[in-house]
Formats: sequence, structure tokens, C-alpha cells
Amino acid sequence: MLVLNKKRIYIIFACLILSTIVFQLKGPKNIEVKETVALPVDNKVIILDAGHGR
Repeated sequence: MLVLNKKRIYIIFACLILSTIVFQLKGPKNIEVKETVALPVDNKVIILDAGHGR
């Protein structure tokens, strides 16, 4: 059983806020998107295989 007292709630809340701030500051600044493949997909069927198995 998890006991939540005021101190533990404040510590959890502070960790969540701190991690959110750090994640926002350390995120990628300039994301450059490049199109790698431009295939015409008219009248074609695309099958995606998960690849589970050997």
C-alpha cells in the first residue's frame, strides 16, 4: 500500500514540473524535414508486414 502524505505529494509534483520544464528546454530547436521517397501510389496496394517470426 502506498501512503501519500503532503511531503511525498509535493516531491512528486515538483519532479513532474521539473521534468516537463527540462523536456521543453532540451527539445530539438530546428527540425528539418526532408522528403526521402516520392512514389506514385495510384492503383497500387501497399501491404505492411509486422515481421514477427523468422
